[in-house]
Amino acid sequence: MTRHLLALCSALLLVATLLAAWVVWRGRDDMSPQTQIPAQTPGELGTFSIYTNGEYGFSVMYPNSAIIDETFDQAYFLPSVWRMNALPTATGTPVLAIVTFVTESDHSYPRHFSSQVRIGASADPKEVARCEERATEQGEVELPDVTINGTAFKAFSFQDAGMMKYVRGVSYRTVHEGACIAMEAIESGSSYRDDPESSDDIPDEELQAHYDNLQQVVQSFSFARI
Repeated sequence: MTRHLLALCSALLLVATLLAAWVVWRGRDDMSPQTQIPAQTPGELGTFSIYTNGEYGFSVMYPNSAIIDETFDQAYFLPSVWRMNALPTATGTPVLAIVTFVTESDHSYPRHFSSQVRIGASADPKEVARCEERATEQGEVELPDVTINGTAFKAFSFQDAGMMKYVRGVSYRTVHEGACIAMEAIESGSSYRDDPESSDDIPDEELQAHYDNLQQVVQSFSFARI
């Protein structure tokens, strides 16, 4: 009888040990979505790194596959100025361009396309005064305000097109420490479709996904000094 009781106790102890180990493992697994960037799947950006800017006191996450530049390249309808629809008589600084996808071709659709987030800043009084206002002369459309990691941004959509080329996106703007900070999610490309069908063609749905995924970058933006 004693032998059977000892065996039963040993079995119960083993079950309890296994159960405790499972609970610990399960708890760690449940925490992982809160501390890790989601694994890369089609249409997502993959693993990220952090860019920190001390002058303007912000940080932003960017995919490791992105092209990072502290100057802005110019393309059709996409100027190299510090933000879209900036005043030609005002000054500003291109701070960071995060180009998450870019393609060029001489035979397939699209001939060219890029998706990127640009961050620029201006302490020019003229730009600070109009920072959170819609640029009516450039056709901006006011969107609902957006709060990103504790900071309220005014949001405005913009677009321009012609000669089978286009640019469109959303400008998120706020005044921080005396400067207008503009973070802009932008897609620009070619709408030319007269090429013969090619296996290299990229569907519009895939291009749209590249643009939509810029929100992962936008939503990671935060000021260190609020």
